[in-house]
Amino acid sequence: MSRPADVPPPGESDSAEHTHHWLIGDQDGPSSPAVCKDCGERREFSNSLTRRKSPWMTRSRLAQEHAAEDALGKDND
Repeated sequence: MSRPADVPPPGESDSAEHTHHWLIGDQDGPSSPAVCKDCGERREFSNSLTRRKSPWMTRSRLAQEHAAEDALGKDND
């Protein structure tokens, strides 16, 4: 079966605007291996949620924690 003329062979990308279609391996350990279905590029993806939180979420979380502390403080008085 031949490849369409506009699709580069695995491992070669013809443009910087290539959108990867990642095939990610099993979750076994801190990361999973992945390969792009279209160009063959390989990458490791983290299996943990250690992303940086947005400032909005951080402020919201701090407000919740302060409200809980205030409620506990008032109950103890």
